[in-house]
Amino acid sequence: MAKKKAGSNKKEEETAVLEYLTKVNRPYSATDIFNNLHAKYTKGSIVKALDLLVKEESVISKTYGKSSIYSIKQSLDDVPSEEEVKAMQKSLDELAEKHDELSSENKRLEQVLAKTKNEPTTDEAKELLEKTKAENDQLREKLEKLKSGTVLIPPEKRKRANDDFDNYRQLWKKRRGMFREIFKTVTEHYPGNPKELKEELGIEEDPIPFEQDPLVN
Repeated sequence: MAKKKAGSNKKEEETAVLEYLTKVNRPYSATDIFNNLHAKYTKGSIVKALDLLVKEESVISKTYGKSSIYSIKQSLDDVPSEEEVKAMQKSLDELAEKHDELSSENKRLEQVLAKTKNEPTTDEAKELLEKTKAENDQLREKLEKLKSGTVLIPPEKRKRANDDFDNYRQLWKKRRGMFREIFKTVTEHYPGNPKELKEELGIEEDPIPFEQDPLVN
């Protein structure tokens, strides 16, 4: 089967668009014409056909915002009445408003789509849910042990911590005792109040009991 020439295709699309606009005798956008012709031709070819028809002055075009509206060019014999002009203008305004609404809706849908792409897939959400459930079970088990008084620290770690505490406390007591002896000797013949001297020197006594371990019940 022989292929149609590109030129004949263009002529066919121009004819189809011109016949349609003549038949309906009302303004439409390129998208409306494409849809009303049931996508028989591509939208790009419809736009090209409209541009050629405008150049040939068979069709007139008016731009409203970012949208272009096309209508058949009326002859002097077909000059519309004032009512028809008002009706066409109203139709043009409605189409322009519809176009703006569709543009806004399209932007909103693009934003929703972009947000949806960033969300986890169904499989990823199921995997994340199972992981979260497992973590919750572990935390719940740990919480129950704490409520029941179960010791979670291994015995060897507890012994090491207690030994370290005892060693550090002995060092602290030794150094505190050394300070007390030195301060007592220095202030033995001090004419003023030793407590006031401490305050002047910025020395603060440790509030932890010296003689008794505060952690021992």
